[in-house]
Amino acid sequence: MHFYHLNSNITIGDIIDTCDLKYDDFDRSILISRFLRSSIASENDLTFYNNNKYCKKTKSNFILTTEKFLNVFDKNKKLLISNNIESDIAKLSNFFYRSKRKNEISKLENSKIGIESSISENSYINKAVIIGDNFSLGHFSTIDHNCLIGNNVKIGNNVSVSNAIIGDNVHISDGVKIGQAGFGFVYDKSDITNIFHIGRVIIQNGVNIGTNCTIDRGSFNDTVIGENTYIDNLVHIAHNVTIGNHCIIAGQCGFAGSANIGNYVHIGGQTGIAGHIKIHDRVKIAAKSGVIRDIPSNEVVMGYPAIKISKYLKNYKKMMIDS
Repeated sequence: MHFYHLNSNITIGDIIDTCDLKYDDFDRSILISRFLRSSIASENDLTFYNNNKYCKKTKSNFILTTEKFLNVFDKNKKLLISNNIESDIAKLSNFFYRSKRKNEISKLENSKIGIESSISENSYINKAVIIGDNFSLGHFSTIDHNCLIGNNVKIGNNVSVSNAIIGDNVHISDGVKIGQAGFGFVYDKSDITNIFHIGRVIIQNGVNIGTNCTIDRGSFNDTVIGENTYIDNLVHIAHNVTIGNHCIIAGQCGFAGSANIGNYVHIGGQTGIAGHIKIHDRVKIAAKSGVIRDIPSNEVVMGYPAIKISKYLKNYKKMMIDS
């Protein structure tokens, strides 16, 4: 089940012609199945590696990378050395994938909705959606094709859901937008190329999402909201973010791409979380903090940049005395 269309019959030759590679001495006729992140790519897929934080282990025989990482992989791997890897990743995402066209969606199976469900007359559910029992959908809300929704899910008014898998006992308030493409692009000289996002939004059981939140789907990973997490109003969650179980997130927080939040984390209002960092289990973050580094388990932090609250208050007290 895919939310997107995968182009077929793509060869190494096509990839060479699309990318800016340092070497092109490959068998151009070799077929490549998909363009995926390293951890899920299979032998005939193309993957990429441009950051030490990414998974090095991969089944893929074809890896787009740079000279910096030449010695990271076994000699049996075929390395496509890029002169501009960020730009090449963006180009290839659009070369391999595109959104499904209306005529393709129209050929999908009809949606299936469970018993004791309430659907507003002026809402819309697209094709191939599967919904469990005791479901309700408010006015002017839409659910796009192929979404999966569990039992006892309540969705409010003016909500848009696409590219999403939603568990049981989930409550989504008015004005929420789920599954749109994230803010992922490459700026190359005078051109801006969007990255086609093939990831999903996965909302696990018991999640509560407040009014006017936005949750972007992942680029090559999924965006995940863990079980029994409560999210207040006006929270933005960017692509590839993972939020653990039993978290509490107050209003107007923002999570940059690929941030990783552990379990039982409490985050005060108007806090900003930088991308590609890890906040471990049972961390507490005071309101209006700016988190730009990894935070160990059980730590309580405050301020910008966020530091241990005891250190912050000590510094604040000294500043007030000096003033």
